[in-house]
Amino acid sequence: MTKLLVVVSATGRQGLAIIKYFQEHVPSYKLRGTTRNTNTEAAIALVKSGVEIVPADTNDFESLKAAFKGASAIFAYTTFSGIMLTPEIMGRVVKGELPPPVGQYAYDIEVQQGKNMADAAATVPELERLVWSSLSGVTKWSKGKYTQAFHFDTKEAVRVYMSSLEPLKGKVSCLQLGMFTENLITMPERFGLTRQSDGSLRWAMQVSGDEPVPIIDIDRDTGAFVHALLAAPGGVQVTGASEYLPFKTYLQLLCDHLGTSGTFETIPFDGTVKDDPTGWKLELVQVYAFIKEFGYNGGDPEVLTADDLEKRGFAVPRSKVVDHIKRSDWSHLVAASA
Repeated sequence: MTKLLVVVSATGRQGLAIIKYFQEHVPSYKLRGTTRNTNTEAAIALVKSGVEIVPADTNDFESLKAAFKGASAIFAYTTFSGIMLTPEIMGRVVKGELPPPVGQYAYDIEVQQGKNMADAAATVPELERLVWSSLSGVTKWSKGKYTQAFHFDTKEAVRVYMSSLEPLKGKVSCLQLGMFTENLITMPERFGLTRQSDGSLRWAMQVSGDEPVPIIDIDRDTGAFVHALLAAPGGVQVTGASEYLPFKTYLQLLCDHLGTSGTFETIPFDGTVKDDPTGWKLELVQVYAFIKEFGYNGGDPEVLTADDLEKRGFAVPRSKVVDHIKRSDWSHLVAASA
């Protein structure tokens, strides 16, 4: 019998990456994608490519229950920034109705979305695997030192809830994605990367530039990790990384490609952030400080690497970060120095 993989938010970055990977490399799966609006160009394009597209909203349990019906596997994720930037939150911030940190409000919404997906998945008797796009619990692994990394802690809270449901026992696996290569293209300044007046690059963050960190090419490699997690026994947590690179090495690869020089600067963090009316900057620097002090996964011994999976017989083909650099458009950085 053909297995059915349901991909939540199929037109989003992670969802689309999973679908394209399975279409190209694992055609034995039937694919169904969910989206809030089935009439968008992206949704219509997926239908034309052979994907079944159904309406579902992560805020609506009943729509998810219908979308998950008959699934052998489900890939589920939420987008914290997408929640935080909605009029429901940012509109109220502008009006002065929500005091900082606004991440707390987004946390509550995102956790509920995750619980909705878990509850819906628990109604599917045929389900073999639920893959949750997760992150480490910063509050937990820092022993309460860093408590405002809401977009990390939400993922951990949902993981715990999913694993607690009896119908999902032994069926939940988690993919803790590393830093997206796309971040330096879509929001370089948020990650501290700027081009100077002389054309050189400056990358300034509250992390060490010398310690390797997980970096992933979402478009090329996320699907390979999901495929491996579907093949492996349930209950696995793995870091999704194309490569582990120090930021200084990452910067040098980018400079070599652009034909310029660059410097990496580790910014001291004293626990406070200026000019931060929403609390979002503090949230980001707490994540950076956590990574510097405790590592990306906080030292969680249960989180595996791709190499660990391969030793267990589940290969994860991966690309190189430099490949992403070479195929990407960096005109936004070039223009910044003009």
